[in-house]
Amino acid sequence: MMRKRGVRGQLQMSFSMIFSIIIIIAILAVAFYVIRFFVGVNECGEIGFYYNDLQNEVDKAWKSSSYSGFLEGDLPSGVESICFGTLGSSQVKADDREAHDFLLRYRRHDKNLFLYPSQQGCDSALASYKVEHVDIEGFFCLDRVDKYKVRLVKGSGDALVKVSE
Repeated sequence: MMRKRGVRGQLQMSFSMIFSIIIIIAILAVAFYVIRFFVGVNECGEIGFYYNDLQNEVDKAWKSSSYSGFLEGDLPSGVESICFGTLGSSQVKADDREAHDFLLRYRRHDKNLFLYPSQQGCDSALASYKVEHVDIEGFFCLDRVDKYKVRLVKGSGDALVKVSE
């Protein structure tokens, strides 16, 4: 049996090759982080634009003598439903009880529109909103059916716009 002396399997990489691999991994990690950050900013922007569109439509209805219409809008996929009303309301539909109880933990007395579940990536201020010039009876939630569809009605003798399902 013959043995070869001085021959061994070697896998040698120079320092510059190892350093280059580390730099490539770091660049990829930062790129994925930045992409995820901007996707989160986009979702928060969608929420802000929805609030703005809703308030503009309510203002348009409030300024008119009578109005009946719908506002259709979309929110990020993490939002299961949007809820209207005051959290202290005793008129809560059975289907909306779970959302109402969840939102009670984040009780905001001055708000009347809530996202369920609250968006974690956005500022907590975007989880609820105060819609001006509206009359909301009880507490109800709207689930996504393609888009969120909110009904706005104002009669000729009404001072505020009624929001309903």
